[in-house]
Amino acid sequence: MTEKETLISKLSDLEKFALIGYIYTNDRLNAYLASRGKKLTANKSSLNVQSSRWINSPDVQAFLDVERARRFTAIEQSTAESDTRSKDDVIRELNLLANQETEPRRKSEILMKLADLQQMKKQDEETEESKVSFYRPLKCSECVLYQKAKNELNKKK
Repeated sequence: MTEKETLISKLSDLEKFALIGYIYTNDRLNAYLASRGKKLTANKSSLNVQSSRWINSPDVQAFLDVERARRFTAIEQSTAESDTRSKDDVIRELNLLANQETEPRRKSEILMKLADLQQMKKQDEETEESKVSFYRPLKCSECVLYQKAKNELNKKK
């Protein structure tokens, strides 16, 4: 057994379940309350301290690392299966990743990529809307009306 596996084995099933919820919501206090399985009567500041200690404990951090890596790998595999993606699909997936990520550096990188993609989308729309068409003037001999009038005059003669 690896070090992380031994740390994770110390967690109860209820704690693991609460931590999976924490990965999705980033709500440390509610995850802590859910992991205890009973109503806690301590005041809010005390609960905040306890939840912070619990989230920062080595066994919880080991579980979070393993679970995030597993989920990220699953996302990568599902994205590798689809060959083509539209910008909207990429934006949707980046939004999901940004919501799941708790590390500030990674989250900022994801959000920067998301902003870049959305800006590119705006630029594409602007180029289509701002297109200006110019038409060259016709010579009289090329004009359909002139040719019809000239043909009528030639027929009358």
